[in-house]
Amino acid sequence: MKPKLQFIYNAETGLLNKLTDFAHKAISPATYNCNLCALTHGTFTMKQEWADYIKGLPLEAEFIYRDEWQFKAAHAAYPLVALQRGAHAAEVVLGATELNRLKNLEELKAALQAALRSRAAL
Repeated sequence: MKPKLQFIYNAETGLLNKLTDFAHKAISPATYNCNLCALTHGTFTMKQEWADYIKGLPLEAEFIYRDEWQFKAAHAAYPLVALQRGAHAAEVVLGATELNRLKNLEELKAALQAALRSRAAL
């Protein structure tokens, strides 16, 4: 299995959840509980700068809601970014505390680059 970068959002699947998240981001973005989503998405779609950055990475990227992530039993805090190198485990490269401290997309890209370099994934 080729390594895969997984972005796990602090949100759940389902139409009602998506509508609630959309309304929360639009009405009160400062209190929205998924900084990964807030940094990488505008009101309706993924930011083009982020999409271009992801396409330029030498790893496959996967975007997942927390209730869909197969390793959720091992983690309680979201959002997070994980590196899956095999079928049965994923290593967290950016945890919720770190992601929630980031203020903009540039900080996210720098933190991700540093985390992946330290794990020899880039």
